[in-house]
Amino acid sequence: MKVIVALITACALVVLSAGMARADELSDLKKQLELLQQKLEALEKQQAEQAKEVKKVSGLSKSVESLKKQPSAKDVVADALGKQTTIGGHFRLFLADYATGERNGNDTHNSVSAGVSDLWLYFNKKMNNWLQFTVAPRIGVTASATPRLGSYLTRQSSAEVGITLDEAYMNVQLPSPFDVQIKAGAIYPMFSEDYAAQNWWHEQYHGNNGLMRLQAWRSTGLELYRNFDFDSFSMPVYFYPYINRSDWSFNQPLTDNNSSKDVLIHVAPEFFLFGGRVKLLGSFGMGKWDDAGEYESRHWLGGLDLVYGSLTLTGEYMERWRENLALTGGGKEDGEDKGWYIRANYSITPEWRVLVKYSDVDLYKAGSSSLLTDNYKTLSVALNIWLASGSTLIPQLELVDAERSDASEKLEYLRYTLGWRTTF
Repeated sequence: MKVIVALITACALVVLSAGMARADELSDLKKQLELLQQKLEALEKQQAEQAKEVKKVSGLSKSVESLKKQPSAKDVVADALGKQTTIGGHFRLFLADYATGERNGNDTHNSVSAGVSDLWLYFNKKMNNWLQFTVAPRIGVTASATPRLGSYLTRQSSAEVGITLDEAYMNVQLPSPFDVQIKAGAIYPMFSEDYAAQNWWHEQYHGNNGLMRLQAWRSTGLELYRNFDFDSFSMPVYFYPYINRSDWSFNQPLTDNNSSKDVLIHVAPEFFLFGGRVKLLGSFGMGKWDDAGEYESRHWLGGLDLVYGSLTLTGEYMERWRENLALTGGGKEDGEDKGWYIRANYSITPEWRVLVKYSDVDLYKAGSSSLLTDNYKTLSVALNIWLASGSTLIPQLELVDAERSDASEKLEYLRYTLGWRTTF
C-alpha cells in the first residue's frame, strides 16, 4: 500500500510541475522516480523475505510448545521399563551319563552319553500394580534312560523332543487387609516343598528314583496364599479350593473331562531357635480320583526343614491313597504310594556345596489278583560347583536298590552323571 501511495504522489508532482519544468529537469525527475521505484521494489522484496522468516519463527515456536507438551526422555524410558516383560530360563545338559548294575542277577548297563535334558523359559508380564501374568513353556528331551523295575538298563539311540506348557497362570495380589496372593491357571500345588518349590533342580541333576513319582504334582486350578506373621514365628499358608484330580504325574494334561477335583492345604510355620531356622512342613488333601467321581483319594505329608549355619537338613514323609484301583486280572483294590527322604546339604564355600540324599519309597503296581509294591531305596551324592552366578556344574552318583514285592523283579545299579545347570 505504501508503494502505491508513493507512486501516486510522485506522479501528481510530475503533472503539476510539467509545464514549469525545463526538459533537463524533467529528465532528472524521471531518473529520480526510476531510482525511487527500484528502492521501493527492493524494500517490498525485503519485507516479503522478513514475512517468511516471521512464519518460520512462528512455526518453530509452535514446535517448541509441542515438544514441551511431550513426555521427557526419562519418562519415556521409565514407561518402557515399566511395561517390559521379564524373561528368564532354566537350562540343563549333561556332559556324561552312565549306569551299570544287575537285573535279576544278570549284568546290565547302558552307554556313556551326553545330551540336553530340558529348557524352561519363564515370561512374566506385570499388567498393573495388582495383576501379573506368568507362562513357562518347557522343551524336554527324553531318551528313556531312567532305570525302572521290569526292564534292563538302556538308552534310545535317538531322543524325542516335546514341548509342554509347564506353568501358566494369572497372579492377583489383593490389597490390605486381605493381603492374599491368588494364582489361577496351570501351577505346581504345594504338596512337597522339595518338588513344588523346585528346590531339587538346584541341587541334583536327577531326582531320587521312585521319589519323584511320590512328590510330583502339577495341576490346573486355584491357589490362595497368605503369610501370617506373629511375634515369635511366621506361618505361610497355601490353600487350594479346587485343583484337577491328582494324577501325580509330571506329564499331567492341563485339562480334564470330569468333576473329580481335589482340595489341598499346605502350612509351613517357621521360627528361629539357638541361632538356626526351623520350619515345620504339613500338607493334607482329599478328593475323587476317577472320571465318574465315585472313588476317594487322600494325601498327606509331614516334614521338617532345619538350617544352621552352612548346614541344611530336610526330611519329608508322605502318603497318597486311592480307593478301588483296577487289577490287571479284573477286580479292584485300595492302594497307596508312600515313602520318605532325608537330605543333608552343606556349603563348603560360597562356590562349593555337597548334597547327600536318601529315600525309601513304595509305589503300587497293578497285579493280576492283587496290588504289588515296587520298592526303591536310593542314595544320591552330588556336588554343586558354581562356575558363574547361576551356572552350576553337578557331578552326581546315584546308588539304587529296587525290588518288587512278589520277588519277580530286582534291580541294582550305580549311575553317575556330570550335569550342567544354568539359570538366567
